[in-house]
Amino acid sequence: MNLESLIHAKLDGEITPEQHAQLEALLRDDWQARRLYLELADQHARLLQQPVVNTGRLKQPSLISRTVRWRTSALIASAAAIVLLAFIVWPRAAVDQEATSNGVAMVSDTLDADFAETAVRSGDTIAPGILTLNKGLAQIEFFSGATVLIEGATQIEILSAWEARCVSGRVRVHVPPAAKGFLMHAPDVKLEDLGTEFALNVTGQDSAVHVFDGEVIAHTKDKAPASLKVGMSLASTTAGVSPQDFLPISELQGLIRQREQRRFQQWQAWSEGVSKDSRLIAYYTFQHEPDDRWDRLVSNLAAPQLKQRAGGAVGAQWTQGRWPAKEALEFKRPGDRLRLNLDGSYTALTLSAWVKVDSVDKKYNSLLLTDGYDNGEPHWQIYEDGSLMFSIIYRPDGITRGGDWNQIYFSKPVFGPDSLGRWHHIAVSYDNQSGQVIQYFDGAEVSREVSKLHHAGRPISYGPCELGNWGLPTQGHPFPIRNLNGAIDEFAIYAAVLSGAEIQSIFENGNPK
Repeated sequence: MNLESLIHAKLDGEITPEQHAQLEALLRDDWQARRLYLELADQHARLLQQPVVNTGRLKQPSLISRTVRWRTSALIASAAAIVLLAFIVWPRAAVDQEATSNGVAMVSDTLDADFAETAVRSGDTIAPGILTLNKGLAQIEFFSGATVLIEGATQIEILSAWEARCVSGRVRVHVPPAAKGFLMHAPDVKLEDLGTEFALNVTGQDSAVHVFDGEVIAHTKDKAPASLKVGMSLASTTAGVSPQDFLPISELQGLIRQREQRRFQQWQAWSEGVSKDSRLIAYYTFQHEPDDRWDRLVSNLAAPQLKQRAGGAVGAQWTQGRWPAKEALEFKRPGDRLRLNLDGSYTALTLSAWVKVDSVDKKYNSLLLTDGYDNGEPHWQIYEDGSLMFSIIYRPDGITRGGDWNQIYFSKPVFGPDSLGRWHHIAVSYDNQSGQVIQYFDGAEVSREVSKLHHAGRPISYGPCELGNWGLPTQGHPFPIRNLNGAIDEFAIYAAVLSGAEIQSIFENGNPK
């Protein structure tokens, strides 16, 4: 028997001693197995506590009802005991531990930036350590409130939220009143900012500083501290500096806006070509139509444009997308959703979306869910631990609920403290012949799996469904509220499995940076 069947046998009181030993071994060795046990035990206990629906005539308490209540209490107590044991013996089983971060600053903006640390991206939180920029521009915002613009070939050491060291290259520092006292070190000087803006140029062991606004106290070896005010400079014999040597922070924003406009235009040209892909079932770019008087239409742009596959926004509000000139749909409240009705039967799928997740605050957070959960209907969600979750169900004829028929696939956790609140590309593909499910995050594969429950050739269908919520939960489900807390910018549904190279291309062409 597989894991889910063993759990159901245990909960129904029909497990044999051999099966019980097998279940214990699985729970002992696999934290995901323990998570599934707790989930099913919780669902089972809730079902036992549901009131009986009958003609309305109240029944007298009986031995059977007392037995059910006893079994319910025993089951809840058993589940609670396992939870306690999980905390003591299996610490990995807990998925609701408080997230932590040791960052002291963040990369707030970049322009053509190439870091030696290849994983650094705009929006990343930075812990103390060395940060090396090979070329381009990067704006670093310290948690104290200070902002540092690094330019060209520059290396800085981030020491804390209140202190950094320029090892080499050029930096420009802005310190608002709340960050007064921020320290910037250089090989031969320490600069104490009293609420100002200054530039620093470091070449070898020599450095030069120029003050644009406010006051800086320069501490140099064997000399009394020097006060540098607006327009004043301090330089060694080899490291000269002038105001014109540094890009003003205000100009960076202008350059970034130019880049955003250029990237948006490039994406528009690419998207127009994508819309002609014959494999598309539906393609939603969230381009708000100017003639939509009700402000609720989300057009399907897949060619030919079938109007019956257009979406209707409910509650969800228009917001800025990946670029200032681009729109997206924001989901915040339990009623927010985008209603769809997709006809047809298919043999494969790829779901592709650009999403900005503000919080993973529910057990299940909807991406695409069909009304109910009938045979061949896919469900795509974000699980409570930040992992991508894809599932599809096929029950035998005549069975409407219960049993072990749900094929569930989890990726590794991808949405955490450092990835929330910014745009990411996610995708999943499924083929009904091989049964292989592949999930992607920012163009990279994050999981690949085939369920033991898979049987080749069973069709895929959608019907009434929605993005960002669950329109018609299955009856008695313990987790009916699943609205996404975030925004969706672009969503494509294909009737084919896209290759890894195609997913990477979607990411690169749609990446706002």
